Amino acid sequence: MSLWRALHIILLMTVGFGADSITLRGQSPFDPSFTPEAFLIREHLELFADRSIYVVDESIQFRADHRVDGVGEGVWSTVLYAELVTSTGKSVADGKFTLSEGMGSGSLKIPGGALTGNYFLKCYTRWMRNSGPQSFSYTPLKIVNPFDSKVTDHGNGTAMEQTITRREYTTGYLNCSTQKPVYGKGEEVRLSLTGPLMNRLQQINCCVTVVPSGAVDMDHGQVTFAGSSMKPGDYKVNYLPDLKGASLTGTVVSADQWEQPIQSARLYFSLLGENPDYFATVTDDMGRFVISTTNRTGIQELFVTPDPSVAGEVEVRIDQDFDTGKMPVPAKKFGLSAREHEVATQMALQMQLSELYESQGSGQGPSPDATDREEPLFYGTPGFSIMMDDFVTLPTLEEVFINLVPGVEVVVKRGKKSLKIYGPNTTINLYQPLIMIDHIPVFDQQLIMGIHPEKILKIDLIREVYVKGNVSHGGVISIFTRNGDMAGIDLSAHSYFFDVQSIQSLDSKEIQVYAPGDRVPDMRNTLFWMEDIFLQKGSTQEVTFRAPSVPGDYVILVRGVAHQGNVISATALFSVE
Repeated sequence: MSLWRALHIILLMTVGFGADSITLRGQSPFDPSFTPEAFLIREHLELFADRSIYVVDESIQFRADHRVDGVGEGVWSTVLYAELVTSTGKSVADGKFTLSEGMGSGSLKIPGGALTGNYFLKCYTRWMRNSGPQSFSYTPLKIVNPFDSKVTDHGNGTAMEQTITRREYTTGYLNCSTQKPVYGKGEEVRLSLTGPLMNRLQQINCCVTVVPSGAVDMDHGQVTFAGSSMKPGDYKVNYLPDLKGASLTGTVVSADQWEQPIQSARLYFSLLGENPDYFATVTDDMGRFVISTTNRTGIQELFVTPDPSVAGEVEVRIDQDFDTGKMPVPAKKFGLSAREHEVATQMALQMQLSELYESQGSGQGPSPDATDREEPLFYGTPGFSIMMDDFVTLPTLEEVFINLVPGVEVVVKRGKKSLKIYGPNTTINLYQPLIMIDHIPVFDQQLIMGIHPEKILKIDLIREVYVKGNVSHGGVISIFTRNGDMAGIDLSAHSYFFDVQSIQSLDSKEIQVYAPGDRVPDMRNTLFWMEDIFLQKGSTQEVTFRAPSVPGDYVILVRGVAHQGNVISATALFSVE
């Protein structure tokens, strides 16, 4: 079986596509037997940012070209991890972005408290973490905080074993030009783009940025490494690619001093919030697990609990979302050239002007359509549902199930009461029911039976075998309390809540289109940014944007990745009077 096939099985089991008959044991992609194949699968990112100099509270706009070598079938990573880090490796902003058809793009907001200094825009995939930080993409940036005189720590500039250079852009294969060299304030600028002018390249996907002269490096891109690389004997699969949205991995270990990995341990994850969901999985022979939180954006709150039937106490350890490895790029002392200082000063003025106008706001509240919208629950429409207010209050929950909920029987065994679901398909009897309170699985049915019915708002019932991931349940009983507090029952040992970052949602903020006579001033530091434009060989495309209100010199930079990762570029200059 190939590594891709093993990953595909993992995906089926994780998102619950009816793969309950497939066992994880012996097919785990973490298995060392896959290491030789995994070592040959390499991903490469070429990173482009809209500028090289920023001011705090601005957003860095970027695009990353993604290439995979060694994969014979199917997609590989679909999530791009981006971080803004100091020269010593401290992360000050991060996000996850969609990778699709060889490209990902997005933006990162620079925190207002970031100190002046040298930074790097650091991008990678989860799979690239197996090869270490030297396989990531790093683009040097300079950030200025006009409100704080402190400068970030630049370390000791320790020399590295391998040679470190900057990617050089190759010119002469693309062409860009404006209709004239000088424009008036707010005048429409027409930019003509032609290319590629090489025999082997029929088209190229490019990004275009228009910024003040001196605000972007016109000749060099991300950092490149030469020299030693990871050897096959040192390679190990600790991270799997995000095949379908952001994934979550970790290990289950014994809670004693030996911390041995626990195989075949069942884990239950509840995704809380406005659109709750539920995931279940079983650890492999090495105690590893993976789930995929598909179609999610923003910060998600999850609750994880291990199955109490596992012998002994266990701990669930979630892998770090973002890389915490040592920076492979030596730090340098911060400094600005005379031109960079001039550009940064003007950008700081523009940023403060932008904040002044944005703070006034529109005063508009949320759209009526965006509120009070009830999303379907993860198990769909229940076969049976009751609202407790529709019936006379009964003294115990046992009587509620006996009298009001069909297909549920209270079973007494060795003096302990438990619930059993019966359905038209007798295979439901082969599995234990999933009982949830406020979307959280509860396994101690004595606690459940002790809840007073007055605390319950609603009960949903599914009288069929419910499969989620590689775990099957003998139906579902979902109880909702009036106060959303699980009726005060205690959570099981070694279960906990945690936050995880999913794909960053697209920024819906409208791009300012400046025109002379506007009451709102021109606040752009990046005049124009287009992260995705296809240029056909020999054909010309036109894009338009408005000249700024600030007189000065401005540059246009077009970049794209050609054969074997070579970056080709074209530039143009114009002035505003």
